[in-house]
Amino acid sequence: MTVGSRRLAAGALAAAQLPTAASLAYLLTLLAAARRRPPPPPAPTAPRVAVLIPAHDEGAGVRATVASVRALDWPAERLDVLVIADNCTDDTATQAAAAGARVLVRDAPDARGKGHALAWAVERLAAAGAPPDAVVVVDADCTVEPGLLRAFAARWAAGAEAVQARYIVANPAAAPAAAARAAAFALAADVRPLGKDRLGLSCGLLGTGMGFTWAHLQRHPWSSFGLTEDVERHLALVLAGERVVLASETAVHSAMPESLDGATSQQARWEAGRLTLVRRWTPRLLAAGARERDPVRVHAGLELVVPPQSLLALSAAAGVALGTLARLRGPRRLALACAAAQAAFVAGGMLRMRAPAAAWRGLALAPALALRKAAVVGRIAAGRGPSSWERTARDRRAPV
Repeated sequence: MTVGSRRLAAGALAAAQLPTAASLAYLLTLLAAARRRPPPPPAPTAPRVAVLIPAHDEGAGVRATVASVRALDWPAERLDVLVIADNCTDDTATQAAAAGARVLVRDAPDARGKGHALAWAVERLAAAGAPPDAVVVVDADCTVEPGLLRAFAARWAAGAEAVQARYIVANPAAAPAAAARAAAFALAADVRPLGKDRLGLSCGLLGTGMGFTWAHLQRHPWSSFGLTEDVERHLALVLAGERVVLASETAVHSAMPESLDGATSQQARWEAGRLTLVRRWTPRLLAAGARERDPVRVHAGLELVVPPQSLLALSAAAGVALGTLARLRGPRRLALACAAAQAAFVAGGMLRMRAPAAAWRGLALAPALALRKAAVVGRIAAGRGPSSWERTARDRRAPV
């Protein structure tokens, strides 16, 4: 290899590492900022809250969800617990009613998915007259901490209209795949929202443990129906000038798939939806952010293109391997620096969030998950990703 070709190869390999380096610099910034804000003072009164629990064939677990919501530290006369039995083929409605929820049965097979169910339920609350002061969304495979509504109400009283709780994996010790997801959630659904909120950015919506004032829902009706309806709704809100704040002192807990196959199907849905969102929303958010000089919009647009941890790891590993084989010291050093930065983010984030021991053990699956994620992204890029919502099985026990 001539001197000129070596320089060209070194420049190309270094340039290929720059997106990884920029993404990791961003993640380390969030980690450095990831400290809880002091909570606002308690709300002077208890608003009337409707907790919506969208459920599709969740008969096996919906009772636990309803029980945890009914056990919230909140006046019973100010709380309405509604399960949306959405296109169910099992006994979800019966189980939810037996647990003490009010059940709304929805039969619309041509409009399946949580987004459609939520929009339908909000319309019925409005049509019934005397709507609630606020609406909280909790998935039917989650349980909530007792202080959730107290934390949300304090922020509503302080002026926030869209609030997100932390999202924690409930079963990290159940199986290696669940442990690996617990580690991923500690970083993606804990560290990152906490850092964004501390920096004054919009913390994002995580699909469950979300709370909105009724006035907010009237200004911004639910209109997100894609594979990642929570992320899509968040982007629409940010584009409209809204900001979601984090209630970091409370959380929802959810069990994750106990097999790698279950986790892979869930990730395929998320990644397919995310790539669609990048194409649709990133240019609009960047343009609006530049026009309005709004860092919240610019950040939301750029964050969409930050790769997942698995792809960042593969990028750094490929850079080290290619730099070593081609004897290109500069690009190899940059790739090693990226690998060290990622290790610092992962270890620092899990320490900051006090991740359980099982989550640390779950990191042993990181190489296998990285390869699976790369395969998922490859299939999606080739047009072979999921195109519709399917319920993810969480109770299936299979070897990993």
